[in-house]
Amino acid sequence: MLGYAGKQDARDKNGLMRIGSIIEKSTIVFEPENPTELAKFLKANKGKYHEIWIVLTKKEIADPQPVSFIEALTEAKKQGLIDSRTKTISDQQYMLRFTKRRAK
Repeated sequence: MLGYAGKQDARDKNGLMRIGSIIEKSTIVFEPENPTELAKFLKANKGKYHEIWIVLTKKEIADPQPVSFIEALTEAKKQGLIDSRTKTISDQQYMLRFTKRRAK
């Protein structure tokens, strides 16, 4: 990690990287080829990133889809993640954003 004025950078409990007084969100984008690959990826990376964007193919384009919206949502819930946004990439793909659940 980069140092700032001689101090070590650190992530807070929400996965945000603090650089001096600047806060940086760590993000990763991943396009799974199947539900098993998605499960392995989420399990390995859920604690490393503040937000995870999963790229999905629209169901009108691919039948069957490599990973469906429901499969992605179900696996994320198992891993303690919640969905919050979708973002269109093209007329063939979109991304779904997952973040960690807040502690109650």
